Amino acid sequence: MSTMTLRKRIALVAVATLGAGVLSAAPAFAGDGDMTVATTAATGTYGVIGTPVTTDGAQTIKITSDGQVAVTLDAAAGAFITLTSGACRLGALNIGASVTHADTTLSGTKASVSGTNNTTVAIIPTVAGTCVAKSYDAASDTTANDVLTVTIVASTSVGTLSASNSFANIHSAAAGAEVTTMGDTADAERVANGLEGYIRYTLHDANDIAMPATTVVTASASNGAVVSFTSSSYLGASATDTYPTGTDYDTIYVAQGTANAAIDTVVTISVGGVVWATKSFKLLGDIATIELAAGLDGVYGETGATQTSGINLKVKDSLGRLLTSVATTVDGLSYNSSVTGFGTATTGASTSLGTQVSFTCSATKGSADVKVSKTNTALTKITSNTLKVYCVGAAYSYSAALDKAVYVPGDLATLTITAKDSAGNPSSDISTVGAAAAIAGSNMTAVTALATTDTFTAGVKKYTFVVGSTEGSYQMSVSLTDIDDAVTVPYTIKSSSTAVSNADVLKAIVSLIASINKQIAALQKALLKK
Repeated sequence: MSTMTLRKRIALVAVATLGAGVLSAAPAFAGDGDMTVATTAATGTYGVIGTPVTTDGAQTIKITSDGQVAVTLDAAAGAFITLTSGACRLGALNIGASVTHADTTLSGTKASVSGTNNTTVAIIPTVAGTCVAKSYDAASDTTANDVLTVTIVASTSVGTLSASNSFANIHSAAAGAEVTTMGDTADAERVANGLEGYIRYTLHDANDIAMPATTVVTASASNGAVVSFTSSSYLGASATDTYPTGTDYDTIYVAQGTANAAIDTVVTISVGGVVWATKSFKLLGDIATIELAAGLDGVYGETGATQTSGINLKVKDSLGRLLTSVATTVDGLSYNSSVTGFGTATTGASTSLGTQVSFTCSATKGSADVKVSKTNTALTKITSNTLKVYCVGAAYSYSAALDKAVYVPGDLATLTITAKDSAGNPSSDISTVGAAAAIAGSNMTAVTALATTDTFTAGVKKYTFVVGSTEGSYQMSVSLTDIDDAVTVPYTIKSSSTAVSNADVLKAIVSLIASINKQIAALQKALLKK
C-alpha cells in the first residue's frame, strides 16, 4: 500500500492501570494518517479512564492528570504534529525505557520528524481540561490526517464514589446486570414470611467507571432484620463486603432475624464508611388476625340468590399488614337451612383492600353466624370474628323521613328511605329503588342525583339536599312506585334572622290594641261598681 496514494492506517488500543485493577480499551479506528497512539502502559500510555472512542479520522481519550498519552509519528510520511489548547504539552516519554529518536524537533506544542525511524513523543497534561493533537504529512499541510482529543480529569476522581452515577433499587430478584435506576419495583419491598428481599446496586466513580475491588460496602438493617451479600447466609443486622470484580453489580439480601416475625426495617448502605443510600422493607410475619366485615354488596342477601362480594375478608400479620394468597376455611357451623354456601375464602393480591367473599341463600329466610380460620406457620389456629349474614326478601314496602322539620336556607337536608321485605325484615342489599323512582321537593337541590339502580344497605338508602332560600312550608314527594305507593314528607324553610317582617309588626299591633281594649273595659266595669 503506497504512502503516495494512501496514508498509514491507525490503531488505538489503550490499557489503563487504575488502582489495583486493569482496564482494557477497545481498538481505535483504522483510517488514513500518520499518528498512532501507543497500545500499552509499557509503551507510554497510562492513566486512561474508560474506553477510548474512535471514529474515522478522530479519536478521543480520557486520562488522569498524572497520566500521559504516547503518540508515534510515522517518519516515512514526513509526519508533523501540532498540539492546541494549553491543557497539555509535548514531551519526552517517561516510561523508563530507551526509545530511538531520529531527526526530531521537539517543543512544547510541536514535533516533526524526517528519515526512516518512527518518533514517539508524549502528550502530557498540564491542567484539567481538553487539548487536541493533529497530525499532518508536512508542516505546510492545512488538512489534518488524524485528530486526537485528550480530556484530563483529576486523579482523585478515580475510585471516588459518585452519587449521580451509582444506583440501588429494591427488586423481586437478585441483580443480573448493571443497575441504572434508583426506582424500586412495585410491591417488591413486601417480602413474604420466610423469604428474602433484594437490593440490587451498581457503584461508579465520578468518571462513570466501576468502583475498584477495594471498595468496602456495608449494609445495616433495623428492627431485628438481618442482611447479607450472599443469599440465605445471614450472620446479623450488619454485613460488609467489597465491590465485586468481573461484574458491575451486586445484591444485598434482607430477611427476618427471627422466624415468622413481622418487621418494618430500613436498610442503610454505606460505601467506604459513608452512608450512601437507604431502602425500606416490609418483612411480612406469620398470620396474626383474621377479620370479617360487611362486603361491597352488604350482608343482607336475597332468598334464592348469591350475594356477590357480601363478606370482606382480611388476613393480617402482627403489624397489621394485609397478607395475600392465604386460604382460610369456613367454619362448618356457618352453614344452615338459610345460608347454604360460601365462595372461595382465599385472600387475593391486593395489599390495601380486603378480599370479597360471596354467600348463597336458599329460599328460606333466616341468618347465619359466619367464621373462618387458618392454622399459621407456628401451628396456631387463628379464628376470625363472627359476622352475621342474612337471607331476606326484596323490598316490599318503604317509608321516608327528613332529619329536620324546619331548615334554615343553605342547610343540608338528609332524606332517609327505609325499605322492608314482606315479613318486615330490612330489604335485601340487592334491592333497588326501582326504574320508576323519583324524588321532588321545592327549594331542595340534590347533592348526588337519584339513580334508579341505587340499592339499599340493610334496608336503608339516604340522599342529601342543599336547602334553598325561599321561606315557606313544603311537601317532598318520594315516589318508589315499583315498591309501593308514593309518600310525602312535610318540611319548612324559615330564616333564622332576627329582623321583623311587616306582617309580624301588624300582627303585634292588632294584638296590642285588643289587649288595651280589654283593659279599658275592665276599668270601666270597676268604676261603675263604686
